[in-house]
Amino acid sequence: MASELSFELYKLMVEEVREARRARRELSNVFMSLNLAGVGALGFLAKENGARLNPALFLWCAFALALTCMVWRTSNAYYTHMLAAKYKTIYALEDKLGVSPIRDEWEALHGKRALMKWFSLERFMPLLFILGYAVFVVVQWGGLIDPWAVAHAVQNGVSGLWRRVAGQ
Repeated sequence: MASELSFELYKLMVEEVREARRARRELSNVFMSLNLAGVGALGFLAKENGARLNPALFLWCAFALALTCMVWRTSNAYYTHMLAAKYKTIYALEDKLGVSPIRDEWEALHGKRALMKWFSLERFMPLLFILGYAVFVVVQWGGLIDPWAVAHAVQNGVSGLWRRVAGQ
């Protein structure tokens, strides 16, 4: 009886993980759509029509979109934390059941976990959009900041990060 109850709870937890992953994916789709629309709006605001771009409107839009990306990133972190707790519960149930298919699958990915954690698309996209908004602002006010110097600094930072992650 206890084994049947544990197995039913196990099935429920696996379904909960599936639902949480689906919710995270749907939330990411919403944020991606919102940011793509924001990029289009910034492009519309910045188009050359002979009139001077309203800097306050442009900066507020770029700031709001960057803030949206921070909320997106925070939401991803929340789901990651929540899923870790669910998996911990699943692993405990697997210990009671005497079989561990989900843990075994995770351990089979052992060598790829760290790389996937740092370079997953869902973690990278909000940062990429923020960087894009920053570049957009720099290009609009090109006389204030040298965009090539900023690009070179970003390239050096990314290559340094890559060397640290790769263990060189």
